[in-house]
Amino acid sequence: MNFLILFVLCLLSVEIFLRSNYISLINSLVQVSKKAINIISNKNISDHWKENIIPKYSLLMMKYSLKMLFIIFLIIFIFLIVDNFFNNLLAFALSWNGIIQSILVAFSYAYIRKLILNE
Repeated sequence: MNFLILFVLCLLSVEIFLRSNYISLINSLVQVSKKAINIISNKNISDHWKENIIPKYSLLMMKYSLKMLFIIFLIIFIFLIVDNFFNNLLAFALSWNGIIQSILVAFSYAYIRKLILNE
């Protein structure tokens, strides 16, 4: 029974992960971070310009980070809610058996979904 519930939760987690464009958020965060580092390290840019642009980049990085954190908390929250209804689901999900099954199910589903939808 725990495997079936974990299977459904893994599918739901992958869908949340894919539909929220998590990879895009990571890429955006990395790009803004690189821009900020380049501006800070560039000697040709005036301090006045740096004082204006760095807070904007900081807010963008915080926005992307909070979105990513919210998505992770949403997935954890779903697992915690389901654990209240089904005893020992988290214990099973965090065991070696549960982790391996979750990884296999999640990657298999993402791969099959990609083949079917041609994304």
